[in-house]
Amino acid sequence: MLLHVPLVVALAVAALFLHRKGAMKPAHGLACGAFGFCLAGSSFAGSIQSASAGILGMIGQIGF
Repeated sequence: MLLHVPLVVALAVAALFLHRKGAMKPAHGLACGAFGFCLAGSSFAGSIQSASAGILGMIGQIGF
């Protein structure tokens, strides 16, 4: 759960960057946010969480 906070922050920074560059309009951001809330309430939430935890675990094992 601790690794999910930086992931959310990184996604927020990416969304802000895309909005500033003109590649993403506010309506697109709202639609993606609504889709995220719908996914969180669906049966896919568990598999999405385990997949993101697996990916973050692999990234965490890489030594920089």
